[in-house]
Amino acid sequence: MNTANSYPIFHWPSIKKMFVHRELYQAIAFFLSPQLIPITVMLGTMYPEYTALINVVSILIGLIILTFAIRVISKRQRKYRYVNRIRILPIIGVFISCIIGLTLITYLYSLIGITLPSQPNQESLTDMIGRFPLIMIFMITILAPVTEELVFRELLPNTLGPSYISFITSSMLFVAIHSPSGIMGWTSYGIMAAGFLYVRLSQKSIYACIAVHIVWNTVSIIA
Repeated sequence: MNTANSYPIFHWPSIKKMFVHRELYQAIAFFLSPQLIPITVMLGTMYPEYTALINVVSILIGLIILTFAIRVISKRQRKYRYVNRIRILPIIGVFISCIIGLTLITYLYSLIGITLPSQPNQESLTDMIGRFPLIMIFMITILAPVTEELVFRELLPNTLGPSYISFITSSMLFVAIHSPSGIMGWTSYGIMAAGFLYVRLSQKSIYACIAVHIVWNTVSIIA
């Protein structure tokens, strides 16, 4: 991959090459490391007398992860000559399109008696936000968009190919790791992932999909 968006339809590396690919282990590290924050939050519920210390430690962990993620993104931008200018109107357009698509599919499903069940992932996040709002809002609106887009719209697709099929496969993994419940849950996360992927490929920039992910998560918290 020499330039952004110079991808074939399909390309699959050998298993051996895939497992010696440095970016595979970067993806694993950036996927797992943000989970340290929910772990520290749970410790805070078990040991409330250390709440202040746990808040500080959690924020420091998040800032360290964010710093490394931005460093990796910057290196990849220089290496692959990604576009670093974010076009705001297309991002807003994709966000609105996802909302419209989600609204329409919810209505269509309701006509046949399918409703959106409570999502386990959302329930746990809501509970954590209530207990540790500052930490969790930082994680949901900043840290998660940056690390998840780096992993699922950049590192994993490159490890698996890269190709348009590898981008789609990685985005399907993105949907799966959010543990959607029911067909409506899978559809909702699928629409969201499709929007992020479209922005990534159409604008030829990881910054663009990070931006729309931040907008989506921020609006989700407010709503």
